[in-house]
Amino acid sequence: MSRHDHLDDRIREAERELFANLGVEVDESMHRLSRSGVRVRMLSHGSGPSVVLLHGVALSAAVWAPLFVALPNLRLHAVDLPGHGLSDPMTFTRGTVRQQARGFVEDILDALELDAAPVVAHSLGGMFALWHAATGSRRISRLVVTGAPAVALAGTQVRMPLALLDVPGLGEVILRTPMPARAYQLLLKRALGRAESAALPEQLAAVLSLSSRRAGNARSVASVMHAINHFRTPRAESALNESELAAIMTPTTFVLGQNDPYLTIERARVSIRRISNSTLHEMNAGHAPWLVDPAGVARLIGHALATQS
Repeated sequence: MSRHDHLDDRIREAERELFANLGVEVDESMHRLSRSGVRVRMLSHGSGPSVVLLHGVALSAAVWAPLFVALPNLRLHAVDLPGHGLSDPMTFTRGTVRQQARGFVEDILDALELDAAPVVAHSLGGMFALWHAATGSRRISRLVVTGAPAVALAGTQVRMPLALLDVPGLGEVILRTPMPARAYQLLLKRALGRAESAALPEQLAAVLSLSSRRAGNARSVASVMHAINHFRTPRAESALNESELAAIMTPTTFVLGQNDPYLTIERARVSIRRISNSTLHEMNAGHAPWLVDPAGVARLIGHALATQS
């Protein structure tokens, strides 16, 4: 067995423990995307209308596990973004990363044979979804963005330790280097927030740590961070401008933490107001509110999906 296969087995083992502890049954599937040719993995749970879940940078589909428990009446399709979890790697390129992201969203909906579907997204996944919606497309029928959507909104700060991933070469080394569980917990506390770190199940932390060490994942994450950011500052082309925000016709709900380390509520509100059919909810959380209050976020998601535009 190769080192790569052994690492993948350890990731799946940690996921099985996580899902068993939560009492949820999860289906795993692989899909080859038509545009890029990469294979992506999905973790699906529940029964009912389909909803696509897109996670943030350096995370994986398993990070949505608390919502699997809280939203049993929806068919949740949590996607490992390219170069995350157990999906194939992808090199993201400055100048074309928006097109890559929009094509990825199209590919996911095609793979699921969905003409349109709601999307729940976090951080990098939220930025990908907003970039797609800003084209005027309605294939995302409703959008719930939980946590600041990476650097899609003006005023976002690229804080440490994520800023280190923007440095070519250094980001990949950091991600691939094994670190003690306590050190990784401190990293998550800085990246996601104190409350999120405290609420994170031990098995989920293990999944995320192991996933980041896959060689292809480390290269992919480093490439996307460099494509969207300078060191500690977003690239100008990453943020949606006023006309792009106004072009978003998809009903969009933002669920943002009052302690999000990357974007304040006040700055977020300036951009969100420019989206005609948008709603902002504040929570006592950091960058990943559903980890702190999965039931509360689930209620907001249910309301957003039920509300007619």
